[in-house]
Amino acid sequence: MLDLTIITVNHYHFSQIQGAITSLYNLPDRAAFQLIAVDNTPQDKFSAWVSTAHPNVKLIQNKRTQGFAENVNQAIHAAPSSRYILLMNPDIECKPGVLDELVAFMDCNSDVGIAGAKLFNPDGTIQPSARSFSTPLLLFIRGLRLDRILRHIGAVRRYLMADLDHEQVADVDWVTGAFMIVRHQAIEQIGAMDEGYFLYAEDQDWCCRMWRGGWRVCYVPQAQAIHAHIREGIKKPWSKAARYQLITAVRMFLKFGGRLSRTIPNQR
Repeated sequence: MLDLTIITVNHYHFSQIQGAITSLYNLPDRAAFQLIAVDNTPQDKFSAWVSTAHPNVKLIQNKRTQGFAENVNQAIHAAPSSRYILLMNPDIECKPGVLDELVAFMDCNSDVGIAGAKLFNPDGTIQPSARSFSTPLLLFIRGLRLDRILRHIGAVRRYLMADLDHEQVADVDWVTGAFMIVRHQAIEQIGAMDEGYFLYAEDQDWCCRMWRGGWRVCYVPQAQAIHAHIREGIKKPWSKAARYQLITAVRMFLKFGGRLSRTIPNQR
């Protein structure tokens, strides 16, 4: 059985995803994996490139554009037998040891459903990839793009886990889906990603369901990668991506009764 099924989704990311896949196949890591690449934009030149450069990649070509969760789920259903699923954004650069560290951590911690790596910005600074659950106040602050101005207030600091020791393994509310390992057994228990989200929030939703299903979510700093973080919804506040970000956040809060937490509220 394979250690990992790695899933990446191309959505007009040809220049970035080339680098991500190249960095993956250049790793010295010993973990056995199968890469599944979902081409969400068939008119792009990605499919032709990956078929030639990496013919061992399992390629899924969509006939219509699909949301991120739907793309991930169809790849999970098409995956070969493996112990873990690893989501890898197209703007990731893998650092040596990242796969082996994540697999080793999951092997040694059988109660962990999801774990995330330590991510760096391209300039070498640490990117906050482990976070506390969102709140309606955070949604308001981020929706108005005030989080950079108000980054020192308690709500923003808690959300970004500003006091997290980035050198230590930690239980966290959720980790970003940019580079996330998921236990196959946990998926079988709590389900795959919620396809009701088209873009954004599906990773936070998944982590919340993991906690409520009895699985831990962890930050693993020994596993490291560089994340360029396209962040169209933040950089272009009036873009379609920004609208998706707001809509999906509202949907998420409605789904969880206005409050995300590690346990079901009022659970006895």
